[in-house]
Amino acid sequence: MVLLTFLPQIAAFLLFICMATQVPQVGAMLILVEVALVGLLFVFRTTAFIDVLKRWWWLLLMPVVATMSGLWSDVPSLSFRYGAQFLFTCFVGVLIACTLSPRRYIGVLLVALFVFCILCIAWGRQGTSADGMVLIGLTGSKNQMAYAAQVLLMAATAVLLMQGSGWFLRGVALLSLPLSVYLLAGTNSATAVLMAFGGSAVLLALWWSQRLPPGARLGALIVSAIVLAPLSLLIPEAIEFTNHFVFDTLGKDPTLTGRTILWEHADALIAERPLLGYGFQAIWMGDSADTIGLKRLMDIEDGRQFHFHHAFRIIAVDTGLLGLAPFVISVVLVGLGALKQVLLRPTVETSFFFVLFVLMVARAFTDAIIGPFSVHTLLFFGACVYAFWNAQPAEQTASQQAPPALRRRRPATPAY
Repeated sequence: MVLLTFLPQIAAFLLFICMATQVPQVGAMLILVEVALVGLLFVFRTTAFIDVLKRWWWLLLMPVVATMSGLWSDVPSLSFRYGAQFLFTCFVGVLIACTLSPRRYIGVLLVALFVFCILCIAWGRQGTSADGMVLIGLTGSKNQMAYAAQVLLMAATAVLLMQGSGWFLRGVALLSLPLSVYLLAGTNSATAVLMAFGGSAVLLALWWSQRLPPGARLGALIVSAIVLAPLSLLIPEAIEFTNHFVFDTLGKDPTLTGRTILWEHADALIAERPLLGYGFQAIWMGDSADTIGLKRLMDIEDGRQFHFHHAFRIIAVDTGLLGLAPFVISVVLVGLGALKQVLLRPTVETSFFFVLFVLMVARAFTDAIIGPFSVHTLLFFGACVYAFWNAQPAEQTASQQAPPALRRRRPATPAY
């Protein structure tokens, strides 16, 4: 009975690790584990499934379109298959957030990423980068390894800032700080380093702003906008400095490692089929002339792990305006909801998901942020749900789901 009480935490812990693992040899087994965990949640947390369908259906419109794109795809069986996997992953991301409070979600995420990063170091697999071979561990690339370290650092910072986190979580958080810094330094990903330390700094600033009343926070935001407005005159110089820093100091390729070339081809494809697109994953995994040309251009044979490195263009190519419109609308609604939450009723937990969401949207312009069986997808949709978090009803629901004996002993503040 106690095990069932902690089923959401156990399931989330295992799902985070399974979907962060990108090792082909165990891919099929991991999928079976993920489906089994979701099946257990369906049996013992049926109300959460109903809540996903009743309250969060609008977040799943784009994945539904991706699945239905098999109706007009050049390779319908492939689009149906991968679209269904994508929809399943997005659904699981919303489901986990519906079964855990933000505090518990961050705690489980911290422990899962800590264990995952240790396993990556023990696995020892390396991958190529511009500076030579670097650790990628159980992930699929150095960017994914760096992203895991980035989120680990932010989650550790959040746990240390939260009151009543408990000695275990605080101990894991303290150990995670040097671990994440070590991995960030070893993966040679400048973007991940900037986002990790920048995100943690913003999280600290938002934590400090909780001492201010809502009017003062809003006033500070307006004053900052007024003070910074004249700096818009310096935008040309800022762009020149940024280009110098990115291309000369950091040694980045002016084409962003071929991304700008990919974007040109993506724009041409979007112009040919603007409304419905080519079908989910069809352009990289099909056998059309466009697919063959892109594979030759990028000098690859397998397109399963390749994409246009721009989330909005990826969606537009695959599903056209029919899929892009609900995604953009969802991003805007979530952004407004998260900003309102930060201004009116900020907590460390919700601030963490606000920062995570903003960083993921920012990264969407140079990379893919969601996909089938990806931990990124779980985090993105979790952040979307928590942008509208209402603590009181959630606490009542958690109390009602607990067994009577545990319900009487439940503390007023969660243990983590």
